[in-house]
Amino acid sequence: MPQTGSLVVRVFTSQAQLPVSGATVIISSPSEDGRRKVFSIQTTDESGGTQPFQLEAPDKILSEAPGQAAPFSDYSLVVEHPEYYLATFEKLQVFPGVETVQNVPLVPLPQPAGDDITAAPVVVTPQPL
Repeated sequence: MPQTGSLVVRVFTSQAQLPVSGATVIISSPSEDGRRKVFSIQTTDESGGTQPFQLEAPDKILSEAPGQAAPFSDYSLVVEHPEYYLATFEKLQVFPGVETVQNVPLVPLPQPAGDDITAAPVVVTPQPL
């Protein structure tokens, strides 16, 4: 019988670990049909954190003998914010009865020089047929 563990995401920038508020956090996992199953979409608060989210994890009794199931479930995490590069994590482990805290360092996007804050359009070269 599956149990649950929880996941809390903490988003920050710089070596000083300054919190990033307003980041979108998506927790998902691949489903059997090859698509992704989304479990939670949250926005970080002023401290850069999310609320704990309960996720399924295997019963820890299954991991007490060799050759049994892993004592955790794998999840994927995507963190996005318009001022930072996208951060993705795969095979994030959630254990039964444990609160996992995943720290996510975001790297700021480069700022254009001067007063011009609009980016030049990308011109796509036509493909030869």
